[in-house]
Amino acid sequence: MLFRGRTVLAIVAATALLACVVTIGALELAGKPNGLFSSSKPSGAPGENPPDEGTENGLTAAELNKLNKALGLIRDKFLNPVDRDKLVDGAIEGMVESLQDPYSSYFSEKEAEKFSESLQGAFTGIGAKLDLEDGRVVVERVMKGTPAERAGLRAGDALLAVNGQSLSGLSLGDAIAKIRGPKGTKAKLKVEREGAAGPLELELVRDRIAAETVSGDVGSDGVGRLRIAQFTFDTPQLVARQLSELEKVGMKALVIDVRDNPGGVVSSVEAVAELFIPSGRTIVIEEDAKGRRTTKKAGGDPGRGKEYPIVVLVNGGSASSSEILAGALKQSAGAVLIGSRTYGKGTVQVSYEDELGDGSLMKLTVMKWMLPDGTWIQGEGLKPDVVVDPPAFYSASLLSGDHVLMPDETGEDVRNLQLMLEGVGLPADRRDGYYSAGTEEAVRKFQRREKLTETGAVDAATANRLEQAVWQALEDPELDTQWQAAREKARSLAAAW
Repeated sequence: MLFRGRTVLAIVAATALLACVVTIGALELAGKPNGLFSSSKPSGAPGENPPDEGTENGLTAAELNKLNKALGLIRDKFLNPVDRDKLVDGAIEGMVESLQDPYSSYFSEKEAEKFSESLQGAFTGIGAKLDLEDGRVVVERVMKGTPAERAGLRAGDALLAVNGQSLSGLSLGDAIAKIRGPKGTKAKLKVEREGAAGPLELELVRDRIAAETVSGDVGSDGVGRLRIAQFTFDTPQLVARQLSELEKVGMKALVIDVRDNPGGVVSSVEAVAELFIPSGRTIVIEEDAKGRRTTKKAGGDPGRGKEYPIVVLVNGGSASSSEILAGALKQSAGAVLIGSRTYGKGTVQVSYEDELGDGSLMKLTVMKWMLPDGTWIQGEGLKPDVVVDPPAFYSASLLSGDHVLMPDETGEDVRNLQLMLEGVGLPADRRDGYYSAGTEEAVRKFQRREKLTETGAVDAATANRLEQAVWQALEDPELDTQWQAAREKARSLAAAW
Protein backbone atom coordinates (compact mmCIF):
# COMPACT_ATOMS: atom_id res chain seq x y z
CA MET A 1 0.00 0.00 0.00
CA LEU A 2 0.99 3.54 -0.26
CA PHE A 3 1.08 4.15 3.46
CA ARG A 4 -0.17 7.70 3.28
CA GLY A 5 -2.96 9.01 1.12
CA ARG A 6 -0.81 12.12 1.29
CA THR A 7 1.00 11.61 -1.97
CA VAL A 8 -0.01 12.41 -5.51
CA LEU A 9 -3.51 10.91 -6.05
CA ALA A 10 -4.79 8.67 -3.30
CA ILE A 11 -7.27 5.87 -3.95
CA VAL A 12 -10.98 5.49 -3.83
CA ALA A 13 -13.17 2.72 -2.95
CA ALA A 14 -14.93 0.11 -4.81
CA THR A 15 -17.82 2.07 -3.63
CA ALA A 16 -20.18 4.62 -4.84
CA LEU A 17 -17.47 7.19 -5.47
CA LEU A 18 -17.21 7.02 -9.22
CA ALA A 19 -15.89 10.50 -9.89
CA CYS A 20 -12.16 10.92 -9.83
CA VAL A 21 -10.36 14.21 -9.68
CA VAL A 22 -13.48 15.90 -10.95
CA THR A 23 -14.95 19.36 -10.58
CA ILE A 24 -18.71 18.97 -10.89
CA GLY A 25 -20.67 21.99 -11.98
CA ALA A 26 -24.39 21.66 -11.45
CA LEU A 27 -26.85 18.81 -11.74
CA GLU A 28 -29.97 18.76 -13.89
CA LEU A 29 -28.93 21.48 -16.31
CA ALA A 30 -31.02 21.94 -19.39
CA GLY A 31 -30.04 19.82 -22.37
CA LYS A 32 -31.73 17.88 -25.13
CA PRO A 33 -30.89 14.25 -25.76
CA ASN A 34 -30.16 13.08 -29.27
CA GLY A 35 -32.67 10.65 -30.78
CA LEU A 36 -30.30 7.70 -31.06
CA PHE A 37 -32.09 4.71 -32.57
CA SER A 38 -35.32 6.70 -32.56
CA SER A 39 -37.87 6.10 -35.29
CA SER A 40 -39.15 9.65 -35.08
CA LYS A 41 -38.37 12.03 -37.93
CA PRO A 42 -35.94 14.90 -37.52
CA SER A 43 -37.54 18.26 -37.00
CA GLY A 44 -38.47 20.23 -40.10
CA ALA A 45 -41.42 21.53 -42.06
CA PRO A 46 -43.99 18.92 -43.13
CA GLY A 47 -43.01 17.24 -46.38
CA GLU A 48 -39.47 18.58 -46.31
CA ASN A 49 -36.57 16.21 -46.64
CA PRO A 50 -34.26 16.25 -43.61
CA PRO A 51 -31.01 18.11 -44.17
CA ASP A 52 -27.90 16.13 -45.08
CA GLU A 53 -25.74 17.97 -42.60
CA GLY A 54 -26.06 17.45 -38.85
CA THR A 55 -28.75 19.30 -36.96
CA GLU A 56 -28.21 21.05 -33.67
CA ASN A 57 -30.19 18.66 -31.48
CA GLY A 58 -30.57 15.42 -33.37
CA LEU A 59 -29.31 12.99 -35.97
CA THR A 60 -29.73 13.42 -39.70
CA ALA A 61 -31.67 10.78 -41.59
CA ALA A 62 -28.40 9.36 -42.94
CA GLU A 63 -26.88 9.13 -39.45
CA LEU A 64 -29.97 7.53 -37.99
CA ASN A 65 -30.17 5.08 -40.90
CA LYS A 66 -26.55 4.07 -40.41
CA LEU A 67 -27.02 3.38 -36.71
CA ASN A 68 -30.20 1.41 -37.27
CA LYS A 69 -28.50 -0.66 -39.95
CA ALA A 70 -25.65 -1.43 -37.56
CA LEU A 71 -28.17 -2.49 -34.93
CA GLY A 72 -29.96 -4.66 -37.44
CA LEU A 73 -26.76 -6.38 -38.55
CA ILE A 74 -25.83 -7.18 -34.97
CA ARG A 75 -29.32 -8.42 -34.18
CA ASP A 76 -29.60 -10.61 -37.30
CA LYS A 77 -26.04 -11.79 -37.88
CA PHE A 78 -24.19 -11.93 -34.57
CA LEU A 79 -23.62 -15.48 -33.30
CA ASN A 80 -24.77 -14.97 -29.71
CA PRO A 81 -27.88 -13.38 -28.20
CA VAL A 82 -27.59 -9.63 -27.66
CA ASP A 83 -28.96 -7.29 -25.04
CA ARG A 84 -30.50 -4.29 -26.81
CA ASP A 85 -30.10 -2.02 -23.78
CA LYS A 86 -26.40 -2.83 -23.61
CA LEU A 87 -26.04 -2.04 -27.30
CA VAL A 88 -27.57 1.38 -26.83
CA ASP A 89 -25.47 2.06 -23.72
CA GLY A 90 -22.39 0.97 -25.64
CA ALA A 91 -23.20 3.32 -28.50
CA ILE A 92 -23.46 6.27 -26.13
CA GLU A 93 -20.29 5.24 -24.32
CA GLY A 94 -18.52 5.15 -27.66
CA MET A 95 -19.72 8.65 -28.51
CA VAL A 96 -18.40 10.00 -25.22
CA GLU A 97 -15.11 8.12 -25.51
CA SER A 98 -14.58 9.61 -28.96
CA LEU A 99 -14.36 13.04 -27.28
CA GLN A 100 -11.00 11.90 -25.89
CA ASP A 101 -11.65 13.76 -22.67
CA PRO A 102 -10.67 11.81 -19.53
CA TYR A 103 -13.31 13.60 -17.45
CA SER A 104 -16.36 13.07 -19.66
CA SER A 105 -18.24 9.84 -18.95
CA TYR A 106 -21.48 7.97 -19.52
CA PHE A 107 -23.10 6.10 -16.62
CA SER A 108 -25.82 3.50 -16.97
CA GLU A 109 -28.80 3.70 -14.63
CA LYS A 110 -27.06 1.61 -11.94
CA GLU A 111 -23.79 3.49 -12.28
CA ALA A 112 -25.58 6.85 -12.21
CA GLU A 113 -27.16 6.06 -8.85
CA LYS A 114 -23.77 5.29 -7.33
CA PHE A 115 -22.21 8.38 -8.89
CA SER A 116 -24.91 10.59 -7.38
CA GLU A 117 -24.35 8.98 -3.99
CA SER A 118 -20.69 9.99 -4.16
CA LEU A 119 -21.60 13.65 -4.38
CA GLN A 120 -23.71 13.40 -1.23
CA GLY A 121 -20.72 12.41 0.92
CA ALA A 122 -21.99 9.00 2.06
CA PHE A 123 -21.47 5.55 0.59
CA THR A 124 -20.57 1.97 1.38
CA GLY A 125 -17.63 -0.08 0.23
CA ILE A 126 -13.96 -0.63 0.97
CA GLY A 127 -12.89 3.01 1.21
CA ALA A 128 -11.14 3.44 -2.12
CA LYS A 129 -12.01 5.58 -5.11
CA LEU A 130 -11.74 3.94 -8.52
CA ASP A 131 -11.68 5.04 -12.11
CA LEU A 132 -11.47 3.33 -15.48
CA GLU A 133 -8.25 4.06 -17.41
CA ASP A 134 -7.53 2.36 -20.73
CA GLY A 135 -10.03 -0.34 -19.85
CA ARG A 136 -8.45 -1.08 -16.47
CA VAL A 137 -9.93 -0.42 -13.02
CA VAL A 138 -7.41 1.89 -11.36
CA VAL A 139 -7.26 3.13 -7.77
CA GLU A 140 -7.35 6.92 -7.52
CA ARG A 141 -7.62 7.70 -3.81
CA VAL A 142 -7.70 5.80 -0.53
CA MET A 143 -9.61 7.09 2.44
CA LYS A 144 -7.98 7.28 5.82
CA GLY A 145 -8.87 4.54 8.29
CA THR A 146 -10.74 2.38 5.77
CA PRO A 147 -10.34 -1.30 4.80
CA ALA A 148 -8.59 -0.24 1.59
CA GLU A 149 -5.93 1.70 3.46
CA ARG A 150 -5.45 -0.99 6.11
CA ALA A 151 -5.02 -3.70 3.50
CA GLY A 152 -2.40 -1.78 1.58
CA LEU A 153 -4.07 -0.55 -1.59
CA ARG A 154 -2.09 2.19 -3.26
CA ALA A 155 -2.81 5.06 -5.61
CA GLY A 156 -2.20 3.92 -9.16
CA ASP A 157 -2.84 0.25 -8.44
CA ALA A 158 -4.75 -1.56 -11.18
CA LEU A 159 -7.30 -4.08 -9.91
CA LEU A 160 -7.16 -7.23 -12.01
CA ALA A 161 -9.53 -9.56 -10.16
CA VAL A 162 -11.63 -9.91 -7.02
CA ASN A 163 -12.17 -13.28 -5.34
CA GLY A 164 -10.84 -14.96 -8.46
CA GLN A 165 -13.22 -13.14 -10.82
CA SER A 166 -11.50 -11.09 -13.52
CA LEU A 167 -12.36 -7.39 -13.82
CA SER A 168 -11.02 -7.19 -17.35
CA GLY A 169 -13.42 -5.68 -19.84
CA LEU A 170 -16.01 -4.67 -17.25
CA SER A 171 -17.55 -1.25 -16.95
CA LEU A 172 -16.67 0.70 -13.83
CA GLY A 173 -20.11 0.02 -12.36
CA ASP A 174 -19.88 -3.72 -13.00
CA ALA A 175 -16.39 -3.87 -11.49
CA ILE A 176 -17.57 -2.00 -8.40
CA ALA A 177 -20.55 -4.32 -8.06
CA LYS A 178 -18.14 -7.28 -7.88
CA ILE A 179 -15.88 -5.58 -5.34
CA ARG A 180 -18.68 -4.39 -3.08
CA GLY A 181 -20.45 -6.76 -0.75
CA PRO A 182 -21.97 -7.20 2.72
CA LYS A 183 -20.16 -5.77 5.70
CA GLY A 184 -17.68 -8.23 7.19
CA THR A 185 -17.17 -10.27 4.04
CA LYS A 186 -13.75 -10.56 2.40
CA ALA A 187 -12.62 -9.21 -0.94
CA LYS A 188 -9.40 -10.80 -2.18
CA LEU A 189 -7.93 -8.44 -4.75
CA LYS A 190 -5.34 -9.25 -7.39
CA VAL A 191 -3.43 -6.02 -7.93
CA GLU A 192 -0.98 -4.88 -10.55
CA ARG A 193 1.43 -2.27 -9.20
CA GLU A 194 4.04 -0.32 -11.10
CA GLY A 195 7.53 -1.51 -10.17
CA ALA A 196 6.35 -4.77 -8.63
CA ALA A 197 7.78 -7.98 -10.06
CA GLY A 198 4.32 -9.51 -10.44
CA PRO A 199 0.69 -9.21 -9.32
CA LEU A 200 0.05 -8.69 -5.60
CA GLU A 201 -2.66 -10.42 -3.55
CA LEU A 202 -4.42 -8.19 -1.00
CA GLU A 203 -7.29 -9.19 1.27
CA LEU A 204 -9.81 -6.61 2.46
CA VAL A 205 -12.72 -6.92 4.85
CA ARG A 206 -15.67 -4.91 3.58
CA ASP A 207 -17.19 -2.34 5.90
CA ARG A 208 -19.57 0.59 6.07
CA ILE A 209 -17.73 3.73 4.99
CA ALA A 210 -18.61 6.93 6.78
CA ALA A 211 -17.25 9.72 4.62
CA GLU A 212 -15.60 12.25 6.88
CA THR A 213 -15.22 15.13 4.49
CA VAL A 214 -14.53 17.82 7.12
CA SER A 215 -12.73 17.73 10.46
CA GLY A 216 -10.80 20.17 12.61
CA ASP A 217 -8.99 20.94 15.85
CA VAL A 218 -7.03 23.74 17.55
CA GLY A 219 -3.61 23.26 19.15
CA SER A 220 -2.39 24.81 22.37
CA ASP A 221 -0.56 27.41 20.26
CA GLY A 222 -3.86 28.67 18.86
CA VAL A 223 -3.27 27.30 15.36
CA GLY A 224 -6.38 25.64 13.98
CA ARG A 225 -6.41 22.88 11.42
CA LEU A 226 -9.36 22.39 9.08
CA ARG A 227 -9.21 19.27 6.91
CA ILE A 228 -11.44 19.08 3.82
CA ALA A 229 -11.28 15.68 2.12
CA GLN A 230 -13.75 16.35 -0.71
CA PHE A 231 -16.31 18.95 -1.79
CA THR A 232 -19.75 17.37 -1.61
CA PHE A 233 -23.09 19.15 -1.42
CA ASP A 234 -23.01 19.34 2.37
CA THR A 235 -19.37 20.49 2.68
CA PRO A 236 -20.17 24.24 3.08
CA GLN A 237 -22.45 23.55 6.04
CA LEU A 238 -19.90 21.20 7.61
CA VAL A 239 -17.10 23.72 7.14
CA ALA A 240 -19.15 26.59 8.58
CA ARG A 241 -20.06 24.49 11.60
CA GLN A 242 -16.49 23.33 12.18
CA LEU A 243 -15.12 26.83 11.67
CA SER A 244 -17.51 28.21 14.26
CA GLU A 245 -16.27 25.66 16.80
CA LEU A 246 -12.63 26.52 16.09
CA GLU A 247 -13.27 30.24 16.41
CA LYS A 248 -15.12 29.81 19.71
CA VAL A 249 -11.97 28.49 21.39
CA GLY A 250 -9.90 31.50 20.36
CA MET A 251 -8.17 30.30 17.21
CA LYS A 252 -5.35 32.70 16.22
CA ALA A 253 -4.49 31.30 12.78
CA LEU A 254 -5.92 28.62 10.50
CA VAL A 255 -4.32 25.94 8.35
CA ILE A 256 -6.75 24.55 5.73
CA ASP A 257 -5.52 21.09 4.74
CA VAL A 258 -6.72 20.02 1.28
CA ARG A 259 -3.98 17.49 0.58
CA ASP A 260 -5.30 14.60 -1.51
CA ASN A 261 -8.65 16.35 -1.92
CA PRO A 262 -9.67 15.31 -5.48
CA GLY A 263 -12.30 18.02 -5.91
CA GLY A 264 -16.07 17.84 -6.11
CA VAL A 265 -18.96 20.23 -6.61
CA VAL A 266 -18.13 23.75 -7.85
CA SER A 267 -21.01 25.43 -6.03
CA SER A 268 -19.75 23.80 -2.84
CA VAL A 269 -16.21 25.15 -3.09
CA GLU A 270 -17.53 28.59 -4.03
CA ALA A 271 -19.67 28.62 -0.88
CA VAL A 272 -16.69 27.53 1.22
CA ALA A 273 -14.49 30.24 -0.31
CA GLU A 274 -17.11 32.86 0.58
CA LEU A 275 -16.57 32.05 4.24
CA PHE A 276 -13.05 33.48 3.98
CA ILE A 277 -12.96 35.97 1.10
CA PRO A 278 -14.09 39.60 1.58
CA SER A 279 -17.19 40.66 -0.32
CA GLY A 280 -16.69 41.72 -3.91
CA ARG A 281 -13.43 39.87 -4.47
CA THR A 282 -13.14 37.18 -7.11
CA ILE A 283 -13.38 33.49 -6.26
CA VAL A 284 -13.08 31.95 -9.71
CA ILE A 285 -13.51 32.79 -13.40
CA GLU A 286 -15.38 30.33 -15.64
CA GLU A 287 -15.26 30.23 -19.43
CA ASP A 288 -17.60 28.22 -21.66
CA ALA A 289 -17.05 26.68 -25.09
CA LYS A 290 -17.89 29.98 -26.83
CA GLY A 291 -15.37 31.95 -24.80
CA ARG A 292 -17.96 33.65 -22.61
CA ARG A 293 -16.63 34.35 -19.16
CA THR A 294 -18.43 34.48 -15.82
CA THR A 295 -16.70 35.90 -12.78
CA LYS A 296 -17.85 34.48 -9.44
CA LYS A 297 -17.34 36.92 -6.59
CA ALA A 298 -17.79 36.67 -2.86
CA GLY A 299 -21.04 38.11 -1.55
CA GLY A 300 -22.13 38.93 1.96
CA ASP A 301 -21.44 42.05 3.99
CA PRO A 302 -18.77 44.48 2.76
CA GLY A 303 -15.40 43.77 4.30
CA ARG A 304 -16.42 40.26 5.22
CA GLY A 305 -13.40 38.05 5.74
CA LYS A 306 -11.52 36.49 8.62
CA GLU A 307 -9.66 38.27 11.38
CA TYR A 308 -6.81 35.79 11.41
CA PRO A 309 -4.18 34.60 8.92
CA ILE A 310 -4.80 31.58 6.69
CA VAL A 311 -2.39 28.96 5.39
CA VAL A 312 -3.50 26.38 2.80
CA LEU A 313 -1.75 23.00 2.79
CA VAL A 314 -1.62 21.30 -0.63
CA ASN A 315 0.07 18.45 -2.47
CA GLY A 316 -0.05 16.60 -5.78
CA GLY A 317 -3.37 15.04 -4.80
CA SER A 318 -5.01 18.45 -4.38
CA ALA A 319 -7.03 18.76 -7.55
CA SER A 320 -9.87 20.57 -9.19
CA SER A 321 -12.17 22.20 -6.61
CA SER A 322 -9.43 22.07 -3.97
CA GLU A 323 -7.24 24.02 -6.41
CA ILE A 324 -10.05 26.54 -6.87
CA LEU A 325 -10.12 27.07 -3.10
CA ALA A 326 -6.34 27.29 -2.73
CA GLY A 327 -6.00 29.74 -5.62
CA ALA A 328 -8.92 31.89 -4.52
CA LEU A 329 -7.70 32.13 -0.93
CA LYS A 330 -4.18 32.97 -2.08
CA GLN A 331 -5.17 35.69 -4.55
CA SER A 332 -8.30 37.11 -2.92
CA ALA A 333 -7.74 36.53 0.81
CA GLY A 334 -3.95 36.71 1.16
CA ALA A 335 -3.50 33.07 2.18
CA VAL A 336 -0.09 31.40 2.01
CA LEU A 337 0.21 28.07 0.17
CA ILE A 338 2.53 25.43 1.62
CA GLY A 339 3.35 21.88 0.50
CA SER A 340 3.99 20.49 -2.99
CA ARG A 341 2.69 21.43 -6.45
CA THR A 342 -1.00 20.61 -6.98
CA TYR A 343 -2.49 18.29 -9.60
CA GLY A 344 -3.45 20.84 -12.27
CA LYS A 345 -7.05 20.30 -13.36
CA GLY A 346 -8.73 23.39 -14.73
CA THR A 347 -11.95 22.08 -16.26
CA VAL A 348 -15.52 21.76 -15.01
CA GLN A 349 -17.94 18.92 -15.67
CA VAL A 350 -21.74 18.98 -15.58
CA SER A 351 -23.78 15.87 -14.81
CA TYR A 352 -26.92 15.59 -16.96
CA GLU A 353 -29.08 13.12 -15.07
CA ASP A 354 -32.58 13.70 -16.49
CA GLU A 355 -31.96 14.42 -20.16
CA LEU A 356 -31.52 10.79 -21.30
CA GLY A 357 -34.87 9.81 -19.82
CA ASP A 358 -34.04 6.39 -18.35
CA GLY A 359 -32.05 7.16 -15.20
CA SER A 360 -28.70 7.05 -16.95
CA LEU A 361 -26.35 10.00 -16.68
CA MET A 362 -23.83 11.77 -18.87
CA LYS A 363 -21.01 13.80 -17.38
CA LEU A 364 -19.44 16.24 -19.83
CA THR A 365 -16.68 18.80 -19.65
CA VAL A 366 -18.47 22.06 -20.39
CA MET A 367 -16.13 24.82 -19.30
CA LYS A 368 -12.74 25.68 -17.92
CA TRP A 369 -12.01 27.64 -14.77
CA MET A 370 -9.29 30.16 -14.03
CA LEU A 371 -7.77 31.77 -10.96
CA PRO A 372 -8.90 35.28 -9.98
CA ASP A 373 -5.98 36.74 -11.97
CA GLY A 374 -7.05 34.83 -15.11
CA THR A 375 -4.42 32.06 -14.95
CA TRP A 376 -5.50 28.64 -16.28
CA ILE A 377 -3.67 25.95 -14.29
CA GLN A 378 -4.57 22.97 -16.51
CA GLY A 379 -1.62 20.57 -16.54
CA GLU A 380 0.48 22.94 -14.41
CA GLY A 381 -1.11 23.09 -10.99
CA LEU A 382 -0.37 25.63 -8.30
CA LYS A 383 3.15 26.03 -7.00
CA PRO A 384 3.12 26.64 -3.23
CA ASP A 385 4.67 29.79 -1.80
CA VAL A 386 6.70 27.50 0.44
CA VAL A 387 7.61 24.15 -1.11
CA VAL A 388 7.91 21.33 1.42
CA ASP A 389 8.17 17.65 0.52
CA PRO A 390 6.68 14.95 2.77
CA PRO A 391 9.00 12.48 4.55
CA ALA A 392 10.36 9.78 2.24
CA PHE A 393 8.67 7.01 4.21
CA TYR A 394 5.25 8.44 3.32
CA SER A 395 5.72 6.88 -0.12
CA ALA A 396 6.54 3.41 1.21
CA SER A 397 4.35 0.46 0.22
CA LEU A 398 3.53 -2.55 2.34
CA LEU A 399 5.88 -5.48 1.87
CA SER A 400 4.55 -8.13 -0.47
CA GLY A 401 5.05 -10.89 2.13
CA ASP A 402 5.58 -13.59 -0.48
CA HIS A 403 8.96 -14.61 1.01
CA VAL A 404 11.48 -13.80 3.75
CA LEU A 405 13.70 -10.84 2.85
CA MET A 406 17.37 -11.69 3.25
CA PRO A 407 20.72 -9.86 3.04
CA ASP A 408 22.10 -9.30 -0.48
CA GLU A 409 18.60 -9.27 -2.02
CA THR A 410 17.58 -6.42 -4.30
CA GLY A 411 14.21 -5.10 -5.38
CA GLU A 412 11.25 -2.91 -4.58
CA ASP A 413 10.41 -4.78 -1.36
CA VAL A 414 13.89 -4.05 -0.02
CA ARG A 415 13.58 -0.38 -0.94
CA ASN A 416 10.26 -0.17 0.87
CA LEU A 417 11.84 -1.93 3.86
CA GLN A 418 14.54 0.74 3.97
CA LEU A 419 11.98 3.55 3.80
CA MET A 420 9.94 1.94 6.58
CA LEU A 421 13.00 1.53 8.81
CA GLU A 422 13.70 5.22 8.33
CA GLY A 423 10.12 6.00 9.31
CA VAL A 424 10.44 4.17 12.63
CA GLY A 425 13.70 5.92 13.50
CA LEU A 426 16.13 3.19 12.48
CA PRO A 427 17.46 4.27 9.07
CA ALA A 428 19.59 1.90 7.03
CA ASP A 429 22.70 3.07 5.22
CA ARG A 430 20.92 3.31 1.87
CA ARG A 431 17.52 3.51 0.10
CA ASP A 432 18.34 1.94 -3.25
CA GLY A 433 16.76 -1.49 -2.74
CA TYR A 434 19.95 -3.43 -1.95
CA TYR A 435 19.81 -5.42 1.31
CA SER A 436 23.15 -4.19 2.62
CA ALA A 437 24.95 -4.94 5.88
CA GLY A 438 23.64 -1.59 7.14
CA THR A 439 20.08 -2.64 6.28
CA GLU A 440 20.58 -5.93 8.11
CA GLU A 441 21.86 -4.12 11.19
CA ALA A 442 18.85 -1.75 11.16
CA VAL A 443 16.53 -4.79 10.97
CA ARG A 444 18.34 -6.38 13.92
CA LYS A 445 17.94 -3.19 15.95
CA PHE A 446 14.23 -3.16 15.19
CA GLN A 447 13.87 -6.82 16.17
CA ARG A 448 15.69 -6.17 19.46
CA ARG A 449 13.53 -3.14 20.17
CA GLU A 450 10.34 -5.07 19.50
CA LYS A 451 11.52 -8.20 21.34
CA LEU A 452 11.41 -10.32 18.19
CA THR A 453 13.80 -13.12 17.30
CA GLU A 454 16.93 -11.33 16.11
CA THR A 455 17.80 -12.76 12.70
CA GLY A 456 18.54 -9.74 10.53
CA ALA A 457 16.04 -11.13 8.01
CA VAL A 458 12.47 -9.93 7.56
CA ASP A 459 9.99 -12.75 8.09
CA ALA A 460 6.21 -12.40 8.42
CA ALA A 461 6.35 -11.53 12.14
CA THR A 462 8.96 -8.82 11.61
CA ALA A 463 7.12 -7.42 8.58
CA ASN A 464 3.81 -7.23 10.45
CA ARG A 465 5.37 -5.48 13.45
CA LEU A 466 7.26 -3.08 11.22
CA GLU A 467 4.11 -2.15 9.31
CA GLN A 468 2.30 -1.47 12.59
CA ALA A 469 5.14 0.75 13.74
CA VAL A 470 5.13 2.67 10.47
CA TRP A 471 1.38 3.13 10.74
CA GLN A 472 1.87 4.75 14.14
CA ALA A 473 4.59 7.00 12.70
CA LEU A 474 2.24 8.12 9.96
CA GLU A 475 -0.25 9.20 12.59
CA ASP A 476 2.38 11.30 14.38
CA PRO A 477 1.94 14.95 13.34
CA GLU A 478 5.47 15.68 14.53
CA LEU A 479 6.80 13.61 11.62
CA ASP A 480 4.56 15.29 9.04
CA THR A 481 7.01 17.82 7.61
CA GLN A 482 4.39 19.58 5.52
CA TRP A 483 2.05 20.06 8.45
CA GLN A 484 4.92 21.24 10.67
CA ALA A 485 5.95 23.83 8.11
CA ALA A 486 2.35 25.01 7.72
CA ARG A 487 1.85 25.27 11.48
CA GLU A 488 5.10 27.21 11.96
CA LYS A 489 4.14 29.63 9.19
CA ALA A 490 0.69 30.10 10.74
CA ARG A 491 2.31 30.85 14.10
CA SER A 492 4.60 33.49 12.62
CA LEU A 493 1.74 35.10 10.69
CA ALA A 494 -0.42 35.17 13.84
CA ALA A 495 2.39 36.83 15.78
CA ALA A 496 2.67 39.59 13.19
CA TRP A 497 -1.09 39.96 12.60
